Amino acid sequence: MKTPELHALVTSFFLKYLAAERNVSPHTSASYRDSFKLFLRHAAEQSRRKVDQLKIQDLSAEVVLGFLEHLERSRKNSARTRNVRLAAIHSFFRFVMMTEPALATLCQRVLTIRNRRTKRLALGYFTEPELGHLLAQVDRSSADGERDYVLIALLYDTGARVQEVLDLKASDFRKEIPAYVRVMGKGRRERLCPLLPQTAKVLAALIVDRPPPSPDLPILRNRADKKLTRHGARYLLNKYLDRARKSMPSLRRPKLTPHTLRHTKGMHLLQSGVPLVTIKDVLGHADMKTTEIYVQADLEMKRQALEASGSLAQPRRSRRRRGQDLLAWLGSM
Repeated sequence: MKTPELHALVTSFFLKYLAAERNVSPHTSASYRDSFKLFLRHAAEQSRRKVDQLKIQDLSAEVVLGFLEHLERSRKNSARTRNVRLAAIHSFFRFVMMTEPALATLCQRVLTIRNRRTKRLALGYFTEPELGHLLAQVDRSSADGERDYVLIALLYDTGARVQEVLDLKASDFRKEIPAYVRVMGKGRRERLCPLLPQTAKVLAALIVDRPPPSPDLPILRNRADKKLTRHGARYLLNKYLDRARKSMPSLRRPKLTPHTLRHTKGMHLLQSGVPLVTIKDVLGHADMKTTEIYVQADLEMKRQALEASGSLAQPRRSRRRRGQDLLAWLGSM
């Protein structure tokens, strides 16, 4: 049986498997595409061929391991980036193994390559005073300022990922009670995010004052009337953080991003006594293990508070061992 050409396998993987069968998001598809561009170039250099001359047999487990090492040593990529690239390669070889059983041995060797362990970063979030102070920095007298206010308020109120908020269209918003927005999350999983009345009002006002040309166009747009990007959202948040830091030093800590507002919502829900399974549904987590990071962060915060307050408990005085007492008694005879 003739082995299919590599280009045919890669094309089927992206167009049929990812797009048609799994219906992955454009962001996932783009990430996999970038991973494969790097991987195929590396494989071509190792085999001293052009990319279009490569065969599936050229993508052995040894080549994959060499590529991962190249990412870390030559490109100085982090372990997390390495794991993202490996996830794309694993997905491709699982597809190949399903469609071409004759290549199962090759695929299984690649699939045994494990992820690199990564350090779990400390979970950052805003306290309620910090969040209020941040929102107070927004000048809402201008159309851009009101848009920025809605952006920050939506990121917190919905607990959605930044891209999920930026993708919101007027048709995704229900302003009648109970108000909510329809969010398309990871894995094309749709969920409804309730909105507090005040957030629903400012969002409705923004749509009225700055209506999108079509209900199917994004609500949050830049000055060119184009969709606001993740880079733009980060820039806007940093602008208001810089203002807020002048009068609130606690905000000078690093790594405060739009995603921090999502973590903030999760922590505030937990601290308010909301069950973990409800927080999972609000944030759109596929696995409860992901949601458990908020419990761990909350326990760490409580531990630090207890250590800071000190303790009245004192260690018990050590008792002399009876063996030593007996020897002393015998020695005194």
